[in-house]
Amino acid sequence: MQDLLYPMQLSRTLSPRLWGGGRLLPFLGLPDPGGAEPVGESWQVFGGNEVQNGRWAGRTLAEVAEVLEADLLGEKSISSYGSRVPLLAKFIDAGSQLSIQVHPDDAFAAKREAASGHLGKEEAWLVLEAVPGARIVWGFDRKVGPDEVRKAIRCGTLEGLVREFEVAPGDVILNPPGTVHAVGAGIFLFEIQQSSDLTYRLYDFGRRDACGRLRELHLDRALEVATLEPAGRPRVETRPRPDGWTELVQTPRLVLLMRRVVGTVEVSTRPESLELLTVTSGELRLEAGPHTLAIVRGGSVVLPARLGPYRLSGAGTVLRAGVVL
Repeated sequence: MQDLLYPMQLSRTLSPRLWGGGRLLPFLGLPDPGGAEPVGESWQVFGGNEVQNGRWAGRTLAEVAEVLEADLLGEKSISSYGSRVPLLAKFIDAGSQLSIQVHPDDAFAAKREAASGHLGKEEAWLVLEAVPGARIVWGFDRKVGPDEVRKAIRCGTLEGLVREFEVAPGDVILNPPGTVHAVGAGIFLFEIQQSSDLTYRLYDFGRRDACGRLRELHLDRALEVATLEPAGRPRVETRPRPDGWTELVQTPRLVLLMRRVVGTVEVSTRPESLELLTVTSGELRLEAGPHTLAIVRGGSVVLPARLGPYRLSGAGTVLRAGVVL
């Protein structure tokens, strides 16, 4: 099985965005290809990305999952989602404000968006960089009704109904399905989410795309899934674990851990879930059986659920994500 189950490096999917900034490509060590819109997102781990090393080179992660099933994805993932890759990891660089948007849950996605093949979308953010005073939108300021929201959108005053929170590097934000939210200008973050691109845009500040067109809104579906009452606070309280990792987020759908590695750390995958490793600073060496990889800042690797023990060494900060860890 050693030639089938090994640490998999994937190609990235880079996405130009109207709101993109100028930090992502330098962070990833990539040249700027130019273009009408700056690169705003890098999809690091995604079912459509191709494996670049080993036996599965040239196959997409989704294609490998169809073959390996639980050996790659894990028993819990298979029981919940079948052979679909359950998670998507990305970097987001917001040079300007993103649209105010909302995502559906799994039940809505299965009922109303089945043709898309997407799951619902719960997501969590780790803020890596933020200009002083940078803010996010998160939830409504008070209980509102659909007609009130529609009127505010028509009048260009939706900002008066939503809550804004200042954020700083190190903040962790959880966006459950139904939470109206937006990344503000000047924020660079890592996002772990369910594998879905179901985004219902409520409000886009009247911006136009590179062709001068207003971007599409999705008011009907957004209001079907949006939580119209104020929720709690967006920030998640992180906690240290006995195994030396810091738990940033843990929900029934995803887990995100972080660790500053100096020296060597022994780890092991669990048969319940694949792992997504992403290095956000420094450089680490990953060893798993006969396989060795160097992971530099901005690099991500997929570890099959039944890979077993592995070792991280060097000096750097690494994130571990999975369905359960």
